[in-house]
Amino acid sequence: MTIRADLAGATARLADMAEVIDATGDPEGRGIGVLRDHGLMAYTVPADCGGGGAGTAAFLHAAAELGGRCLGLAVLWVMHCQQVAVLAEYAPEPLRSRVLRSVADEQILLASITTEAGKGGHMLTATAALDERDGVVRFHRDAPVVSGGAQAGAFLVTMRRTENGAADDVVLVHCPRELSDPKVIAPLRMLGMRGTCNVSMTVDVEVPRDHLIDPAGGFARVAARTMAPLGHLGWAAAWTGAARAALRHVVGHARRPAGGGPSIRRDDDALDRIALARRDLDMAEAMVAAGLREHEAHTGAERDRPAFQIMINNVKVAASERCFAVTDGLLEVAGLGLGYRQGDGLVLERLFRDLRSASLMYGNRRLVRTNGKLGLLDSAACSFAASGPLYRDEG
Repeated sequence: MTIRADLAGATARLADMAEVIDATGDPEGRGIGVLRDHGLMAYTVPADCGGGGAGTAAFLHAAAELGGRCLGLAVLWVMHCQQVAVLAEYAPEPLRSRVLRSVADEQILLASITTEAGKGGHMLTATAALDERDGVVRFHRDAPVVSGGAQAGAFLVTMRRTENGAADDVVLVHCPRELSDPKVIAPLRMLGMRGTCNVSMTVDVEVPRDHLIDPAGGFARVAARTMAPLGHLGWAAAWTGAARAALRHVVGHARRPAGGGPSIRRDDDALDRIALARRDLDMAEAMVAAGLREHEAHTGAERDRPAFQIMINNVKVAASERCFAVTDGLLEVAGLGLGYRQGDGLVLERLFRDLRSASLMYGNRRLVRTNGKLGLLDSAACSFAASGPLYRDEG
């Protein structure tokens, strides 16, 4: 049976829950429960495995809608969808079908474990190593940050292939919760983004060897062709959804007549800031749309091209900077009373804190440095990827 997701139902419920999720950190995973109730954990699972089969455009639309209600939960959902895509594209059979059918049937959350003490979230290296003997893989892993770790039904974990191997010889392991002995050490007290349900934890894993996901080209290829593009595009869509919610909030108060409740005075400064917020948001959304175009136009080895990688990284950097700038400017318009205060349905203070994290998630400085190196490889300074120039002579 194919799962049909109810995005509208989920967003309606999350709009009422976002304030509580932010205040409590949602240790019970109530937000994730809403996504389960409305079939969204299976939204991007391929139809041949019983899922919704949603494509990239539908995925980005859903990320933006969720981001406008609870950004932390939207970002967590994007990461879940990353793991779904990795399994769909790279997991060997019968692991692929078995796991994805369980995601569709049981609406389980797939969590990613890439962090380690001393290396942060750098995905392409690992310190802890596998111990593989007699067809069984065993390892212990300390994870400083795992989004949704307490609620996840399974984990995809990056590990060094052997104890004496290179740090960048990384293999991905599918670890069902029941075979991982997960122990939550503590929830992480975050400035914002509390809907991601971040925890520090450990896992002690013992799984059959057929739980390894080790395609040709290794994990670096998985990250470059699938994880990074979907992560950057999905996060960027969620950020634009959150910034759009901030703009709607301010415009709604600015349109109120005097005496009709709390309002924002429509002076020249307010009008200028609203105009600039709209400009920055339109620019961010245009970058996401361009990234989607390139992602859909190019598959496989085409995504290894420096121009494609630069483009996708730029989507993340630009959207993270512009969306925070939007909310920062709007908070100035709203002032202390409607912008900096919590409760009573006011959202700007929460969105401001949540969007401040955007440049820190797989940090912009790292991506800018990477793009500088890639730019030296792309001697033609291509327009986006391989789809030709943006402006074409039709004569």
